[in-house]
Amino acid sequence: MDFKRIELIFLAAFAALDIFLVVSFLQNNSDVHSTATGTSHNATILKEMRDDSITFKKPSNKKGQGYYISTQTSGTKKVKTKMNKLAGQSAKMVSGEIISTFNTPISLNTKHPDKTLDKVVKDSVQIVNGKHYQYDAATSSDTQIIYTQEVSGQRIFSKSGQIRFKVNDAHQVVGYTQGYLTNAQPLREKQDTISQERAIIWLYQYNEMPNDTVIKWARLGYTRLLSIEKGSVYVPTWYIAIHGKGSSALQFYRINAFTGVIMKYNTQVSSSSSSSASSASSSEDDSSLLSQAVSSSKQAVESSMETSVKTTTNRNSYSSTYNNSSSVGTASSSTGATATSSSSAKAAKSVSSSTSSEVQ
Repeated sequence: MDFKRIELIFLAAFAALDIFLVVSFLQNNSDVHSTATGTSHNATILKEMRDDSITFKKPSNKKGQGYYISTQTSGTKKVKTKMNKLAGQSAKMVSGEIISTFNTPISLNTKHPDKTLDKVVKDSVQIVNGKHYQYDAATSSDTQIIYTQEVSGQRIFSKSGQIRFKVNDAHQVVGYTQGYLTNAQPLREKQDTISQERAIIWLYQYNEMPNDTVIKWARLGYTRLLSIEKGSVYVPTWYIAIHGKGSSALQFYRINAFTGVIMKYNTQVSSSSSSSASSASSSEDDSSLLSQAVSSSKQAVESSMETSVKTTTNRNSYSSTYNNSSSVGTASSSTGATATSSSSAKAAKSVSSSTSSEVQ
């Protein structure tokens, strides 16, 4: 038996193991350092925000998860059939939305309007598919009561997935508009979203948050990202409400929870498939949906980013450092993703969507 040869094999094996352990140790230290650095920068920026008299509760730094979701308009005929059976109102469908006026106005409980309207919404004779909606106190007002549809466990922050009750000066509901999303399907596997903390920081760095303001809340839900001929694509969104001190009027902002881009622009992509396309070709359209959006929206998003950089003054020094740490976090979180998922995320990063007047 060649003991010398066996000895060399063992030495080589131990050397390889030592190298592996050293490399693993260095990588772990690097990850910890990156995380600590990102946390430190976030804390610095939050302190700067407070120095600028921006008031807010401590935001969460936990990441969430969500999908790109496609919705179809093929259910419109079914919705219209149900609409025609509604009682006690005059309802019509305009551009896929139900617009209705009650024959007799409904008196509201002004402090708790949901106590009155929950019964109305759940009644299939008065509201189509009302069981899919929930009262949203945060976005409702004295003149408008909003119920939001839920998809994949999150609220819809676009009017295409909401019931908006109109309230008159006598605190009576006189009618409503309703958007309903049908055939909601994930386009890709579930992905991590940015944290509430990161969304607020990005909004601040885009110079969209003036001094002497109050951040009322920041909520995660879904907003329409883009429209196509057969439907729409929705993306997880941080919906942020702020107002100036001494003012009760809220301003709403939306941050793409996958990319951090402010959603301002209206992006529409025409589908190349005919209305008679088979389910197979429809699936292919969904798979290429985000790639199609890039060509029509990339310029708008780049313009938005360029404007944000140019207008940033005292926030420049933090923005550069923060974006670098964000890139590290994004790279580490996407290690296990497939090539297809990666390309989708890159495509989505170039996409910005509907204006506030359209999606609110």
